[in-house]
Amino acid sequence: MHAKATVPSKRSNSVGSKRRLRFLMIFVLCFMSWAAVNIWGQFAKLQEKSSVVANMEQQLVESKKLKEQTTKEIARLHNDEYLDQIIRRDFHYSKTGETPLSVSKSQ
Repeated sequence: MHAKATVPSKRSNSVGSKRRLRFLMIFVLCFMSWAAVNIWGQFAKLQEKSSVVANMEQQLVESKKLKEQTTKEIARLHNDEYLDQIIRRDFHYSKTGETPLSVSKSQ
């Protein structure tokens, strides 16, 4: 018995390569779609984080201003004249021999 060697025809080879190419294109399309969805989600997260960072930076600036004011106030509190002014203004104290005047606001 003689074995016949079959030579694949160009038509069947061409159909297989088209099928593989189609499969590859579908795979690439699915991968690119997945990547695009992930990038879109990352941009949304980036915007949220950027707004949080901007808010925190604003709070930092306000905190630094408050710290600076508090430091100045502490430095001024070491001055006796300033302490006298605060005590007179806030606690309505007067020195001996002084008479306090009360001024009412007219409406």
